[in-house]
Amino acid sequence: MPPLPTERAILGVPGPVFFGLLVLLAIAAFVYSMSRRVRVLLATSPENRFDRIGARIRKTVEYAFLQKRMFRDLYAGVFHIFLFTGFVVLLVRTVALVVEGLVPGFRVLPGTAGDVYTFAKDVFEVLVLAGVAMAVARRAFARPPRLDLTADAWFILFLIALLISADLLAEGAKAALAPRLASAWAPAVSAIARSLSGLPATRLTALYEAAWWTHLVDILFFGNYLPYSKHFHIITAVPNVFFMKLDPMGRLGTPDLEASERFGVSRVEDLSWKSVLDGYTCTECGRCRVVCPTALTGKPLDPKVFIGDVRDAVYEATPAILAAASGRGDGDSSDGRKELIGGWLTEETIWACTTCGFCTSACPVFIIPAVDKITEMRRHLVLERADFPKEMQTAFRGMETNGNPWGISASARADWAKDLPVMSMAEAGERDVEVLFWVGCAGSYEDRAKRVSKAVVEILNEAGVSFAILGTQETCTGDSARRMGNEYLFQLLAQQNVETLNGYGVKKIVTNCPHCFNCIKNEYPAMGGTYEVVHATELVERLLGEGRLRFTEPIRETISYHDACYLGRYNGIYSAPRNVLRAIPGLEIQELPRTCDRGLCCGAGGGRMWMEEKLGTRINQTRMKEIEQAGTGSVGLSCPYCMIMLGNAKEEIGAILELARRAMPRENTAGRG
Repeated sequence: MPPLPTERAILGVPGPVFFGLLVLLAIAAFVYSMSRRVRVLLATSPENRFDRIGARIRKTVEYAFLQKRMFRDLYAGVFHIFLFTGFVVLLVRTVALVVEGLVPGFRVLPGTAGDVYTFAKDVFEVLVLAGVAMAVARRAFARPPRLDLTADAWFILFLIALLISADLLAEGAKAALAPRLASAWAPAVSAIARSLSGLPATRLTALYEAAWWTHLVDILFFGNYLPYSKHFHIITAVPNVFFMKLDPMGRLGTPDLEASERFGVSRVEDLSWKSVLDGYTCTECGRCRVVCPTALTGKPLDPKVFIGDVRDAVYEATPAILAAASGRGDGDSSDGRKELIGGWLTEETIWACTTCGFCTSACPVFIIPAVDKITEMRRHLVLERADFPKEMQTAFRGMETNGNPWGISASARADWAKDLPVMSMAEAGERDVEVLFWVGCAGSYEDRAKRVSKAVVEILNEAGVSFAILGTQETCTGDSARRMGNEYLFQLLAQQNVETLNGYGVKKIVTNCPHCFNCIKNEYPAMGGTYEVVHATELVERLLGEGRLRFTEPIRETISYHDACYLGRYNGIYSAPRNVLRAIPGLEIQELPRTCDRGLCCGAGGGRMWMEEKLGTRINQTRMKEIEQAGTGSVGLSCPYCMIMLGNAKEEIGAILELARRAMPRENTAGRG
């Protein structure tokens, strides 16, 4: 075949007008589809996610482009990084394809840059095909339970494989037909060209044109299919990571109750735009499903299904929302669509959550926390409908009238300390107090937890720490009230505590309860109370390091350690409790199979402590079986809720601070007056 001046002349590709119209039509269709999705975002509740831009960019690079969380599952992480990186590299190829179709002979990256890109594209196209093969093998043979084998997933893998195969075939046919257009920087394409070199020119031309158009149509169809596919995350994942929650994981939003006409979320229209974007972005990877304690124990809440239901509710409501936004509807008519609560989501689903946060730490694209969404729905049920499990009424009444969910008299709050050298802030007067010991409701009233409170007192006295308690002036932090949806009660309790703490000029607080710790540290600042808050195990670790505390009495046991959700996942405190245990002579730690950020919840969080667990297997028993199977004699705990829940499942429970007290010199364990 005689040499011709351009690739288009060689291959007979249709002219730029037809090509341009086709691309323009595809772009118009994509813009229309995306505009509908974006207009829904704009029509839902506002939420500020445009702050701290520098931090957002860093997080996007770390989690979206470097795929940090994907490699918790190594196999999935490898093929996903092949697919993701390949698509990023192919963006340049897509631009080149469009420009070259409109301007024959044009090259987006000429010279050395083009050669380097050609090599990268060639390598990554092969890696994308390898990634597709790995994904197919996983779905066809391994079939992990976290994945749903949907037709949509198979179709997406087919489109990806077709896209890459068609491009490689087109480039190979072109190189075989016109060797002068071949590149030494494309080894895979060169190999294909060699395999095709024996075909006649007419067949190579037909092969090239078919592959070229297949690749182009695949791209244009793929882009327009995604906004209607469950793989919409291919478009929305990067922006969703950029708009991730930067506030502490344990900080829920604080609504202005006096200025609010509606409380919580009951309709799609009540969702924030970020919650809607979360639904768009769910990859349905199921990583949240296999770690969620409610899903693992047969409860109605499966976070993967929950987010999917929220997304489907948004899709169903989209026509009505868009009609209202354009003035063609009132936006309040259901038009026959299912209610968000009671339709798409059952109340049993909403009340099942323990707010352990495991779904949050597992999600690779930060569509979770489901906790925030569930809490908003609980707020609606409690504050607007007064519709909640009846046993919660006892806890609400107890917190409101006596300052504790057990409903025990507030005057008995300091009875646990009657025979101990403990002073209250009122008794301290002008004396210098190094730290306030926040005892918490469990530590004040629950028999097992009271023993830990006494151990804390003895440790602080042994170390010579000047401390005081609030005594009867302390009341419930409101953590359970907030997470059960009673935002009004939470704010009432929080304001009362903040006034008391600020009145005494408290600067530093130590507590043994991770729920109190998280609430005071992360949520009280919004109520006007900003303090340095440390967990008791952190303080003990520090005292050991400073030489103010020493352990001399051996405890010859092997112990496992159960991570409290609100201490570990919510606040990143994993080493302090373990370091305290390691400092005890003779004590050995044997880690549980699910530990640290992968630890399983005890079942008490999110107010579940005060609700009946009637469905499925009991979470505390499931966790206790894991602990027993580890073969250790006892388990170390750093949370009174965990102690109660796991203690109900098994009596052999050891609190870390009690173990620390036992390890102190015997002659001093009574404390110093």
